[in-house]
Amino acid sequence: MASPSQFRFLTASVAARLHARHIAKATSTQPNLLESAIFSPVNHERYGQTDVFQLAAVLAEKIILNHPYQDGNKRTALFAADAFLKVNGYILQTRPRGVDDAELNDRLADAHVHVATKRWTAEDLGGFYESIAESVAAAGHSNQP
Repeated sequence: MASPSQFRFLTASVAARLHARHIAKATSTQPNLLESAIFSPVNHERYGQTDVFQLAAVLAEKIILNHPYQDGNKRTALFAADAFLKVNGYILQTRPRGVDDAELNDRLADAHVHVATKRWTAEDLGGFYESIAESVAAAGHSNQP
């Protein structure tokens, strides 16, 4: 029997709601590809990946590359990765010293474009997430998506 996961994973319906809330009131054109992307970090964890940032990056990468929506896949990937990290104790978009909100938003957008164009791997994205994340407790937030 498999041991219980130490992580809380998103469902496809949560990812779809994130897309609808932040991007467009449209359903996935490829729901099977969304499901596949959602289960990818679960599979990586089962095969030994224990780094929460790498699991978030795998989730984002798969949403980006599977392209389950006509529009907004990179943004949906970011919202899903952020929600995954949040329910697992971290929050993205903390600003490193000397970085303003606009610059951080540009860096986040660029990171996801790099994944879409295959200039970055999920491992690269996970390292980037880790560099801009903070624990939910330290940031004073709730860990609900």
